[in-house]
Amino acid sequence: MRRSIFHILIKKIPQSLPLMRGMLLLCAGSFLFSSCVLFKTIPYTKSNTTQSPYFDNISVVLNPGKKSQYISEASIKFIEDAPSTNYLNDLQGIEYIPNYFFRYAVLLDLEVEKLTNKKLVDYIHQWWAVPYRIGGTSKEGIDCSSFVQGLASDAFGIQLPRTSREQAAFCNEISKEELQEGDLVFFNTGGGISHVGLYISNNKFVHASTSNGVIISDLNESYWQRRFVKAGRMKIG
Repeated sequence: MRRSIFHILIKKIPQSLPLMRGMLLLCAGSFLFSSCVLFKTIPYTKSNTTQSPYFDNISVVLNPGKKSQYISEASIKFIEDAPSTNYLNDLQGIEYIPNYFFRYAVLLDLEVEKLTNKKLVDYIHQWWAVPYRIGGTSKEGIDCSSFVQGLASDAFGIQLPRTSREQAAFCNEISKEELQEGDLVFFNTGGGISHVGLYISNNKFVHASTSNGVIISDLNESYWQRRFVKAGRMKIG
């Protein structure tokens, strides 16, 4: 379109003005060239920034002054035999975090560095979305108390009774304001204490729900607010 307009203008200029024609052609060419440059794709270049594509190449700085490391699922470096579950604080020089930790940090509205219990996150990740089944104890289907029983054993080394009512009796009752990671929350979804979940942080708890399987929910959701019975702290020893 642009080219046609310029040709029309050029044709209207008298042939006796070759200099003007030449200058107009030069200006037209420059304009077209510059307009193409404006629409050229700008190549991506890495820079010293903590911004990166979500779940693609995630840049993390765990220690101030250390160079950022771009990680992916293919480049995870993790020390499995950590001296304790608080691995981000205990292991000096660790540079990589599995990508799925960022997913749970978002779900819990936490900084990823605060997800210090690797066993807890790993267990949730392994069981995520496993369907609910009354009496179920496997990844074919699991119920709420069986899921919490396995999570408590794996992440905290505490052996809980099998049912939600027994687990409630096993715990020391605490207020909602006292809740901390590893505490249990109990609900009345079918008469008395009939559902249990494990509290993580920021009013969030993980549980095996009848509708969505293993999932993280919020205590402030109206459904759970109406059905909340009590919170309990597991007895150690």
